[in-house]
Amino acid sequence: MGINLEYVTLISDLKAKGHLSGGKVIELGAQDISADHKKISAHAKKFPANTNIPSEIKTAHELYAAFGYGEYQAIDASGEYGAHVFDLNADIQKTYNFHEQFDLVTNLGTIEHCFNPAQAIENMHNICKENGLIIHAFPSNGNANHGFYNMQPRLFILMAQANGYDLIDYVFAADYKPRLIRFSHKNYAAHDDRDILSYVVFRKKNSAPFIKPFDSMFDEKNKLGGYTSALDITEFKPYIKGSWLNIRPRSLYCVPTQARSNPSLLRTVLKPVYDYIGRYI
Repeated sequence: MGINLEYVTLISDLKAKGHLSGGKVIELGAQDISADHKKISAHAKKFPANTNIPSEIKTAHELYAAFGYGEYQAIDASGEYGAHVFDLNADIQKTYNFHEQFDLVTNLGTIEHCFNPAQAIENMHNICKENGLIIHAFPSNGNANHGFYNMQPRLFILMAQANGYDLIDYVFAADYKPRLIRFSHKNYAAHDDRDILSYVVFRKKNSAPFIKPFDSMFDEKNKLGGYTSALDITEFKPYIKGSWLNIRPRSLYCVPTQARSNPSLLRTVLKPVYDYIGRYI
C-alpha cells in the first residue's frame, strides 16, 4: 500500500506512548513513500514526540531512522531498495535459512497479495524478537480487485489471542483519507460500505512457535485437538447488513431484526450529503 500520512500518525502515536524501542526493522514489501516527501516530513513534525525529523523523507529507511530504527531491511519479490528476494508463500527460515530477528516487523498492505497469507503471517512471527512489535495494514472491506484477499478484523484478534500477543492498537482509515478511526464494532459498522484499510499493532510477548487460530464461532462444537478457545470478542462479533433468507418473507416479522433495522434507504438518500462533508452515517 505504501507509506502515507495516516501511517506516520500511527507510528508517531506509538512513539509518544513509548512503544517504539528503536533498533532493527524489516518490512514485508519494500514500501514507497506514497505522499509528497515534504508533506510526510511536515506531518511528522506536528507531533511533539518526534525530534530530528529531516526536511524531506524520501524513503522508508529515512522514515524509520527518524523514529530510531537505524537498521532497515525488507523482503520483496522486486528486490527494490536492496530487499531480500524471498517468496513469502514459503517458510523463509527453512527455505532461505533466514533466522535474523527484528525489533519491528511490518506488513503495510503486502500479505493480501500473497496466495498463502497465513504463511506470511507466520514468517512475521518467526522473525520478530520477543517483546518486539508487529504492525499489519490490510484491506478489510471494499478495495475490489486490489489483491487476492480482504482480511477480517477478527482474524487478527484471534491470532493475537492464540499467540499471547498484546494488542497495542487497532485503527482504520476509510476511503484512504488520512484520518485514523478508533476500531469499535459501532465505528466499523458505520463505515463498512467504504474502502477500509485497517491498522493493527501487536507486541509479541514470548518466543513460542506460531499457533494457528481457530474460528471461535465454532468453539462449542470443535472436536479437533491442538486449538485453544478464544476469549471474549464482543467488539469483533459477526454481523450482516441484509438477511440470510433468500426467499420473499411472508411478513416483516419473518425477517431478522438486523435486516429490519438496517437503514439502507436512509443511507441511500443521505449518501451524497455525507460524502460531500467527509462523513458517513
